Amino acid sequence: GNQGIGWSIAEALASSGARVVINYPDADLFPARLPELGADALSVPADVGKLDQIETMFAQLDGMGVTVDVLVNNAGIYPRAEVLDLDEATWDAVHDVNLKGTFFCAQAAARRMVQRGRGNIINIASVSALIPAETGAHYCASKAGVVAVTKSLALALARHGIRVNAIAPGLTDTAQPRYGMSEEEMVNYAQNSIPMGRMAQPDDIAAAALFLVSDLSRFVTGQTIFVNGGSLMMP
Repeated sequence: GNQGIGWSIAEALASSGARVVINYPDADLFPARLPELGADALSVPADVGKLDQIETMFAQLDGMGVTVDVLVNNAGIYPRAEVLDLDEATWDAVHDVNLKGTFFCAQAAARRMVQRGRGNIINIASVSALIPAETGAHYCASKAGVVAVTKSLALALARHGIRVNAIAPGLTDTAQPRYGMSEEEMVNYAQNSIPMGRMAQPDDIAAAALFLVSDLSRFVTGQTIFVNGGSLMMP
């Protein structure tokens, strides 16, 4: 939650009146601007690729009297690797954070939400769930798993008043590596490959998150909203 899409979603939620808690695996990397999210904003360190740290994180929130009404599973990593070079450690690291972390954070939150009969979970997937990448078999698989897990969670938790949806961003203008392209090349690529002619901005993703946590989406669950400027329409 300390940068990019995660920070933008945190800002949007805070500006809408939510008390925000952001997570990052290294406490030293929490932004000094945390107070911008409100005087009661919190940061809790945990590596969501490790179940014991997830459980400790939620136990800490319980101890602080924090009620988790909304969970946004945004953590994700993408170390690119050619298919013939992809090793087990890299595969496991990506799936631990992107897929296992998403499920077990959702499980921990849902166990608490069930007691109150309400809750809202948003999982950040990716267009890579549907679009293959030569250097991203592990990442694409993890994000396709997020879409599938979202549906299963939504089906299991609907009777408890808990909605579960996913957002699948396309190319987004964050601090992610440009993979050998200059900024100008990246902008040109976006103009030529995205029907709406630009990369998404983090607040485009945050806007979808606000819709999903609001009463405007009160009858929406198990869905994946693709926020990509129409790129999935391209051949």
